[in-house]
Amino acid sequence: MDPYRRGSQAQPSFGGLEASSLYCPRCKSAQPVRSKLLLVLPGGDKYAYYCRVCGTEVGSKTEQGQPSANWRLP
Repeated sequence: MDPYRRGSQAQPSFGGLEASSLYCPRCKSAQPVRSKLLLVLPGGDKYAYYCRVCGTEVGSKTEQGQPSANWRLP
């Protein structure tokens, strides 16, 4: 089956992406990053990325799908 054919049900080839380095405006180059969980939301979790060299926030992402296991509705 051709995944580019119109109307086909193509399966995703990866589960999710995790950044290992991003451009840092303070360092003026791509630097390794660390992620930190900011919010646990009903629709997914929000993460921020920080430069490992200077600590500047360089990006964020919201992971859609299953919320964290600790999330419970009242």
